[in-house]
Amino acid sequence: MRKFYSAILILVLAACSSQPPQEAQIENSQHEPIYLQISGQQTAEKDKLAIIQHGLASDMTHPAVQAAKQAFIDNGYLVITFDSRYSLGKSGGGVANVRLSTFVDDLQTVIDWAKKQNFYHEPLALAGHSLGGASVLQYAAEHPAQVGILVPITPVVSGQKWEDACMTYMPDFCRKWKKDGIYRYQNEDISYQTVEKAKSFDALKLAPKIAADVLLISAQNDTIIIPKDINELYAALPESDKKRLAKIPNSGHNFEDARNQQDLTEAVNNFLK
Repeated sequence: MRKFYSAILILVLAACSSQPPQEAQIENSQHEPIYLQISGQQTAEKDKLAIIQHGLASDMTHPAVQAAKQAFIDNGYLVITFDSRYSLGKSGGGVANVRLSTFVDDLQTVIDWAKKQNFYHEPLALAGHSLGGASVLQYAAEHPAQVGILVPITPVVSGQKWEDACMTYMPDFCRKWKKDGIYRYQNEDISYQTVEKAKSFDALKLAPKIAADVLLISAQNDTIIIPKDINELYAALPESDKKRLAKIPNSGHNFEDARNQQDLTEAVNNFLK
């Protein structure tokens, strides 16, 4: 059932361009806060809007989010980034509670809020990293007319493929994580239920429903969302001369190196141009 959301604007958006980022706190129907940031060209006439979602145990400051944001800003977009609930960001901890379903709900919350603002415009551009990539893939499949550009960055392709990669490339860690049910990361518990619940998600089945122009991004040295699975997702997307696959060389899943971040920005930049 579609939810209705209330919103509290912390800083009023001014009708001028190239302002410093503005922040807002919005609430979902359970009055849980989600913090967001608005960057780029802020005018009432804006016709380019991008929303970017981070991944598991992360926040809007993640290198992949920031690299993609820069490319959208460089191409004249108003960009909304946000901290999902149960993240490491301002929206609150409790990472053990995060599921793909909470990510999808948070994305819907942000979009519903944006629809009430004078800068809202469709079709949207959506981007997301890892679990956020799965979230934007699902939204684009369920709302094909609303999304014109889609940039999944090393997205979770399915919960089963996520587990398979973990068991293959990090077997000792993954078996222990599954046995214990949690692992500790930055003073937060990461629940294995996040993986288990994601097994109901399969982007390969959703891919044919996506109507957006898609830039799918993989990382050459990614052992979490492996390039083979990204290639399979790319093949499942509808044939189009506007779909692209970018492979970031010498990069892991989190694009931690400055060169990896630059390559990611350039890949998105080239696609948008």
